[in-house]
Amino acid sequence: MVLAPAALVPAAAAVPPGSVEGAAGSVGSAAVPIEGALGSVGPHGGSAAALDAGSGLVSAPGSVGTPGSVGAPIAPCPGPAPRVSTFGDAPVPVVGWTENLALDADGRLWVSKTFLNRVDAYDPDGRVVASVAVRAPGGIALGPDGRMHVAAGTGYLADRSDVVTFDPAAERPEARIEARLDARMNGLAVDADGNRYLTSLETDRLTRVTAAGEVDDEWSRRAQVGVSNGIAIEGDTAYVTQSTTRTVVLEVPLDRPEATTTRELTTPPEIARGLDDLAVTPQALYVTSWTTGEVFRVDRGTGDACVLVSGIPRATAVVVADGFGEFTERNLLVTSLHGPIRHVRLAGG
Repeated sequence: MVLAPAALVPAAAAVPPGSVEGAAGSVGSAAVPIEGALGSVGPHGGSAAALDAGSGLVSAPGSVGTPGSVGAPIAPCPGPAPRVSTFGDAPVPVVGWTENLALDADGRLWVSKTFLNRVDAYDPDGRVVASVAVRAPGGIALGPDGRMHVAAGTGYLADRSDVVTFDPAAERPEARIEARLDARMNGLAVDADGNRYLTSLETDRLTRVTAAGEVDDEWSRRAQVGVSNGIAIEGDTAYVTQSTTRTVVLEVPLDRPEATTTRELTTPPEIARGLDDLAVTPQALYVTSWTTGEVFRVDRGTGDACVLVSGIPRATAVVVADGFGEFTERNLLVTSLHGPIRHVRLAGG
């Protein structure tokens, strides 16, 4: 997620099942600047409200950091409500912004910390066990080469991006620049051949960077899907979210990006959810909303969507934590602009 000009105005509502009770209180009021943070994050004073104002985003009074869903028409998912807790440390709000996360092949969780200019590795007990310096990291994914691939330069204060990689198994991992890009990118996913796909809230297309580090301009011209935010790949399809006046998930065939299809979760006059990054399973998409603090479950067969959990302030990305220690496919981990990583336990998890 990169804060960008938009007109998404979330409105507060009652706390539905599966919400994070007291989540706003646990991370501090978004309307109050963080003392001493001004020098760290620039002229926005370290508050979510100030970041929104600087980006052109308009937030409804009282909605920033307020637990709860925006409301109809997306109903809560049926069945028992998930249990939600904090995973790992509780960083300073906003300064500790956790933007994205991915598992490596050795069972560690790597988390992009945009304003701290680093990617941290966590063990299943929530301890930071390694760290890599990366300029304003955003989207992160494990590649078929075993390296972690990161979109660097994605934060609100960045002016352009790079694709960098590092070896997560190294004793002291170091980031290596693989491609330099003109625009500021955001989400990143890697296909089975090692091609990188990046989203942007500033350009009207997806960008493909080959395994050799070359920008594939011909493919990118055919992938004019509009501004885009989150991205995940399964097989030969990329699933891409948009933060617009509609709540949209795109399905982009990697071999024919011009044949993109659209799933709309809401349309005007309903208030749009500002969708961010997502995870794909054989049965469903799990999609975060950074404007409403919700995680949606979208059935891949029917396209039906429901609110799995809400009240996670400024949720930015989600990963299915299957194989992370004793976690199973019933365990999700969710990052947020406010910083804390949330552990969402689905029923039976």
